[in-house]
Amino acid sequence: MKDILKKLLAKPVKIINNMVLGLYLHFVKARAKGIKEIDIAGKKLLILAPHQDDEILGCGCLIKKALESKGTVKCIYMTDGSQSVSYELTPDAMKEMRKLEAMRLAENMGMEEPLFIGCPDGSLKPDDEKAIKDVAKTIDDYKPDAVFVPYFLDGHSDHTAVSGIYLASMKMLKTHKEYDTYCYEINSPISVYGVSHYFDCDGYLKAKSDAMSFYSSQTMSFESIFAMNRLNGILASSKEGAELFKRIELRTYEIAYNRYNKDNRISSSFRQMYSIYFMIPAYFKGLKIKKEIALFQNAGADPVRRVEDSEKGAALN
Repeated sequence: MKDILKKLLAKPVKIINNMVLGLYLHFVKARAKGIKEIDIAGKKLLILAPHQDDEILGCGCLIKKALESKGTVKCIYMTDGSQSVSYELTPDAMKEMRKLEAMRLAENMGMEEPLFIGCPDGSLKPDDEKAIKDVAKTIDDYKPDAVFVPYFLDGHSDHTAVSGIYLASMKMLKTHKEYDTYCYEINSPISVYGVSHYFDCDGYLKAKSDAMSFYSSQTMSFESIFAMNRLNGILASSKEGAELFKRIELRTYEIAYNRYNKDNRISSSFRQMYSIYFMIPAYFKGLKIKKEIALFQNAGADPVRRVEDSEKGAALN
């Protein structure tokens, strides 16, 4: 009965979502007038993903374009994926399945070999020592031009913990090349108060959907994520849609992270956008906090600097 009701309501819910969120984004579009198209051509990208598939949900179109434009992409998966919803597989079997899916995806798309840190799914800690060391070593070895992490204003505690791990890993680095750090959205949208960059998804949403199909063990459709991508096109003036990002300066990002995410509990302030039935509450819940936190972060964030420039306050070394 529940499934039948959902099918009956799906079409009107989609119409309401597009009307409410579309009107809102048109109304506030002026606040994002300084938004810039992200430049990833020919660059080495490092993506920190809480779970296998988060890299596609947040950056799938961008990844495809980066690889097409002679760039390289490497993913670090923080958790083991063992707690993904399944009615057939045990947690151990699910863990192996998710790893295999991510490896097949990387091979198919032409990404670098991924790193699996293997922290327990559902209980990732921002102070996990192994994860911090592994991320620091990968940055030191891979020497990326840009690093992508989930924005810590998110409805899942594993997602919010990744920023803490990344910030701590930066303090372990003695020397490193200059690079930019971007936050990406997964299931709690980056608001107009936080967005700084976008990737135009025109011609790439199909590739993103194809990439998601490699995660056949994932029982959620995440139709809402694609719907939000299409709505993001309003802010980016894109016909098909956009993926949104927040370029950050690490010092101010750390201030905001430590102030607002005590004990990694900020996720409770937001609603996860994993279903079309929750898109509107997921967008607006916590919007006040997102606006407040945006005041802590510079609109024109500087790239991470080499260690000799750290006295200028641009790096956490």
